[in-house]
Amino acid sequence: MTALLFYAGLFALLTLEEAGVFLLPGDISLVAAGMQAAQGGSLLVISWLCASAGMVIGSTILFHAVGTSDRLERAMPERVVNLVKRHHVWGVFLARLVPGLRNATVFAASASNLPYRVFLWGLVPAALIWSGVLLMAGYFGGDAVLSLFGHLHHSRVLKVVSLALLLGVAVLLFVRLQREDNSESTKGRIEAATAKEA
Repeated sequence: MTALLFYAGLFALLTLEEAGVFLLPGDISLVAAGMQAAQGGSLLVISWLCASAGMVIGSTILFHAVGTSDRLERAMPERVVNLVKRHHVWGVFLARLVPGLRNATVFAASASNLPYRVFLWGLVPAALIWSGVLLMAGYFGGDAVLSLFGHLHHSRVLKVVSLALLLGVAVLLFVRLQREDNSESTKGRIEAATAKEA
C-alpha cells in the first residue's frame, strides 16, 4: 500500500508541475525516487512509467490551457514559435530536454497552433528520457546529486539571479502585452478614421 501511495504521489507531483505549478520540486523528486528504488523501497520501472505519464498528462493540460488563452498566445516570442513550427516533432523533443525550455516549449507549441498529435510525438520520448536520466542519477549517485541540489538551493547568488530573471521576464511580458494592446487600439482608431472619411 505504501508503494502505491509513493507512485501516486510521484505521478501527481509531476502532473501538477508540468501543468503549470512551477514551484514544485519535480526534478529533485525524480532523483529521490531513484534513491528510493536503489534502497529497495520501490521499483525503478514503475517510478519511471508513473513519472513519465505525469509529465505527459501535465504538459497536455498546459498545452490545452495555453491554447484557450489569447493573451498567453500573443505573449510568446515569435522566434520560439517559429522554431517549433519549423522543426515540429524534433523541435518539441529537443527543447523538452533543455532545462529552462521545457515548459516554454509547451507554450510555444500551443501558441504556434501545432497539432496536439505532433506535440505528443515529441513530448512522450522526451518525458521518458528526462525522467529516466534523473531516476538513474538518483539510483546510482543520489546522495551526490541531492547534495549538489542542496548547495544550489541555499546559494544566495542563485536566489538573487533567479528573482532578477523572474522579474525581468514579468516586466518584458507586461511591456509586450501593453505594446500589442496599444498597437491594436491605434489600428482600430485608424480604421475608424478611414471609415469616417469614406
